Amino acid sequence: MTKKLYQKDVYQKEHTSIILEVIGDGSQENPWILVLDETIFFPTGGGQPCDLGTISEIPVLEVTEKEGIVYHRLGSTDTTPSSILEFKTGDKVFCQLDWERRFAHMQRHCGEHILSGIFFRELGGVNRGFHMGADYMTIDIDVPGITKEQAEQIETITNEVIWSNVPVTTRYFEDRSEAERLPLRKALAIDEDISIVCVGDENNPADCVACCGTHPSTSGQVGLVKIFKLENYKGMTRVYFNAGKGAFSDYQKKHRILSELNSKYSADDKDLLEKIKAQDEKNKEVRQELYQLKNSVITKAADEILDSFGVPETKAAVVNKKSSGTSSSSSEASTSLIHTSDCLIIREYPYLNVNDLLAISKLLAAELKTGILAAMISTRENLVILASSGGHDCGKLVKDNAPVWNGKGGGNAGGARAMFSSREDLECFVTFIRQAYQSRK
Repeated sequence: MTKKLYQKDVYQKEHTSIILEVIGDGSQENPWILVLDETIFFPTGGGQPCDLGTISEIPVLEVTEKEGIVYHRLGSTDTTPSSILEFKTGDKVFCQLDWERRFAHMQRHCGEHILSGIFFRELGGVNRGFHMGADYMTIDIDVPGITKEQAEQIETITNEVIWSNVPVTTRYFEDRSEAERLPLRKALAIDEDISIVCVGDENNPADCVACCGTHPSTSGQVGLVKIFKLENYKGMTRVYFNAGKGAFSDYQKKHRILSELNSKYSADDKDLLEKIKAQDEKNKEVRQELYQLKNSVITKAADEILDSFGVPETKAAVVNKKSSGTSSSSSEASTSLIHTSDCLIIREYPYLNVNDLLAISKLLAAELKTGILAAMISTRENLVILASSGGHDCGKLVKDNAPVWNGKGGGNAGGARAMFSSREDLECFVTFIRQAYQSRK
């Protein structure tokens, strides 16, 4: 059995121990694992990650426990000081904790105890699961549908316990008979070697539960508990939160974001949301106007192509004319005429994207005469959209020829797209189309 010094003094940061067993040779494939007579390192357990630090200046990468024996896995020889070539049974080694990590775990684990205890006291909710992650912790409270208002009230009470700076005590029992006399939040799951953590007066504690983790001696050292989010989980409520320095760092980060938003919207904390909502409404109106304008441009672009072949304007154009009171003019302001013949028309649209060209293609598909091929180019995205109502297989044209100029794409007989990595490759493909699909004279 390894003597666990952290059970006697959780604030001990350094210690000289004796090696009882050496496993491995210090290589990357077979790293050192040391068993010591006594240790200050807490092994992973109870939902809490293990302590880290150094043993004889070599990084401790993992600490685990099995059947009362604590195993310390060290870094490889690549990180070993030249003064340490090997470890032997009986050697004395100097152990040093990563104290910042240890204390953060103490704050967070104790914060979880207080929060879980208050959920139990106020709502009768038992914590059925606990996870301590790098950026947040979660507890699963067996009460479904906990509201934000309930969570805020419990969060406030939890922090009041912290501010009251009550004692946090850990008592150890050989068997459960005496431990069960305490006002436990959860029934004991083990029969021997029991440790009970109690926050506050044992007669009326904020929490009292079996736990093997490390905790500060007073609740005030937790500093802060902050709930982030609630979600339904298997008929329970999963609570996302943090405590201690992690919660404070998160507050600092969010305060910086809030300050930047206040500056951007010329607001303060009280009216920021209203100003964001007002800006959202303005943006919504602008998006609607842009949508209508783009639809008009797309319809006119399709009609310009159809006019080249003597096809009447599309139904969409008629609707746009009635709603806007304008005539159907060409879109040469945003279009560069490249080629027109009796069976092929090529148009370049420098300001339209692929979705816009697909919309034009859809309008053309229902109106183009058989045997006509339309090619619409987006120079901003180096792609071309092909459309035909018969007589040409657009998909086959792209599949067979686009790869020649490092292009890719696909489609069907009525429509296809081809994308290229450069403007030069796109122009070569368009030149091929123009030469291959000249007038059928």
